[in-house]
Amino acid sequence: MRPYGRGILPQSQIFIYDASEQARSMFLHALCVGHYFCDGDYVVNRPSFDSYLLIYFARGGGYCQDRNRGRARLRQDDFALIDCYGPHEYGATEESELYWIHFDGPTARALCQAIWQSGQTLPRSFERCRSSLVEFFDRTAQSGPLEEAEQNRLIVNLLTEFLVRAAHKDEAGDDRIEQIRAYILENPDKDLTLEALAKRASMSPYHFARTFKRQVGLPPHEYLIHARLNLAKFYLMSSNNSVKEIAYSCGFSSEASFCTAFKNRLGATPTAFRMKHDI
Repeated sequence: MRPYGRGILPQSQIFIYDASEQARSMFLHALCVGHYFCDGDYVVNRPSFDSYLLIYFARGGGYCQDRNRGRARLRQDDFALIDCYGPHEYGATEESELYWIHFDGPTARALCQAIWQSGQTLPRSFERCRSSLVEFFDRTAQSGPLEEAEQNRLIVNLLTEFLVRAAHKDEAGDDRIEQIRAYILENPDKDLTLEALAKRASMSPYHFARTFKRQVGLPPHEYLIHARLNLAKFYLMSSNNSVKEIAYSCGFSSEASFCTAFKNRLGATPTAFRMKHDI
């Protein structure tokens, strides 16, 4: 269904879940899941909403605040985990694309508390975390609500990835890699070779490629393709530009290479993806 509210753009979607008594007593389960496109006016301010909320900023930026922590800024590729059992607020400060899920369950608070101990916001995204949340939404959008045991599996896997990430952040964290990743996200249309990125990080290409994959979860070239495809998806869903125009604006060398990369990684052609999302 299409949600309505301040700052929510028309192509946004939300799906509601209704857990059984068994799921509420045994599993982590979803209350609702969404994929929102927002402008800078999007804001939610509530006294409570009995659940926990995980948000991923695929594009743009915003903020969050709840009773456990102060206000935290969120940038592109950030996750935030919010305690909605008390007063909370979150929103976008610019045009943004968000994936999010409200969830609950008998072990939800303990898992969330363990993650919060690692800092105000979650470690920045890496592929498995992003993929789990996007998979949850995409499968719901395509086939309806997931089976309750499957909901539990996906949510537990997602939260566990954050716990593992937090436990190893000291050995994995290199500020140079974070800077290069931000540079890729800001400049996906540029010709970003391995050698150029390594030079920018003041590292040898071999050491840079190994460090980048260990920290991010993807090789530099694959991460660049991922960034370009995320941008292309946004343009396909929010503009009337041709597929060829989008291909070049996202850094692909040709329409054919764009279509091949899109279909190989997302399972559909750009045109089919656009038609499915009513553009």
